[in-house]
Amino acid sequence: MILYILICLLNCFLKHCIIEFDGASKGNPGRAGSGAVLRDSDGSVIASYREGLGTATSNQAEYRGLNRGLEAAREKGYTHVKAYGDSELVVKQTRGEWQVRHPRMAEQWKQTNELKNQFKSFDITHVPREYNSEADSHANSGTYLQDGQVQEIPGKKSYY
Repeated sequence: MILYILICLLNCFLKHCIIEFDGASKGNPGRAGSGAVLRDSDGSVIASYREGLGTATSNQAEYRGLNRGLEAAREKGYTHVKAYGDSELVVKQTRGEWQVRHPRMAEQWKQTNELKNQFKSFDITHVPREYNSEADSHANSGTYLQDGQVQEIPGKKSYY
């Protein structure tokens, strides 16, 4: 019981979260949307996000999903982030393993780096598409939103 209480207290002070992100483009480039799911360290959903991006590529939409998740984590006071996405390109570029060549992608990569550096720790992992279905669903829903329109869907657990 004491160990459980200590773990709970540590989680309150360390503020760990999980971000699942995805992007979708109908046409590539085409009508695009991004999605992100913000989870507490115990896996419970804090909030989910979908955003309309106008015309964009799927890679641009993937970056926007990650950045939306990072913005939400920062706004909610998280200090340690683990991100999961099914875009090998975004994951490897964010880790610095692959170069960013396209100018528009470089802008989004720069924003990602600025956001991730605001956390005490950040880690990003590539996952197979079938393990990213919730974020994928939000990204696909985002393709039907107007450019810049964001929907936040509260989770069942409060982040306070």
